[in-house]
Amino acid sequence: MHINPDHFLQTETGRVITPELNRLAWEKSYAALEEALLRATTSTKVFVLVGAQGAGKSTWAKARGTATSDAILFDAILVKRAERERILGAAKARSVGVVAVWFRTPLEVCLARNASRPADEVVPEQAVRNVFAAVEPPSTVEGFEQVLEVFCNETHA
Repeated sequence: MHINPDHFLQTETGRVITPELNRLAWEKSYAALEEALLRATTSTKVFVLVGAQGAGKSTWAKARGTATSDAILFDAILVKRAERERILGAAKARSVGVVAVWFRTPLEVCLARNASRPADEVVPEQAVRNVFAAVEPPSTVEGFEQVLEVFCNETHA
């Protein structure tokens, strides 16, 4: 299962973002996580994707999602430890393992990929820079059983 708050912002005419719609998208994402955790098996893993916009998270999630059916992929920037706590807590409550996937994509690559997105999906450049600078590296200390590092240096995902 691929969970991404952006999916809940899509309309027939493209992505629509307002503070209220963004809040609702996150609520729906957490509800989807809880629903997926209810169906989890002993082999289920939650993958928490960490990185700036344009780092390659969604492309990785789409490829991983087709490769395995027992993965829950939470695909959002999630650069702060505090932003990851709710996901870790929900998985722990269901005894489901959690793996962080940290996208170590260079800022220049993130910016180039972001600029090549459809107009309704482009994030302001300064926002990408701010998120990139704010990354708190995920670690096993915060509750992940493993941290995978993904290095993406190509301007196309």
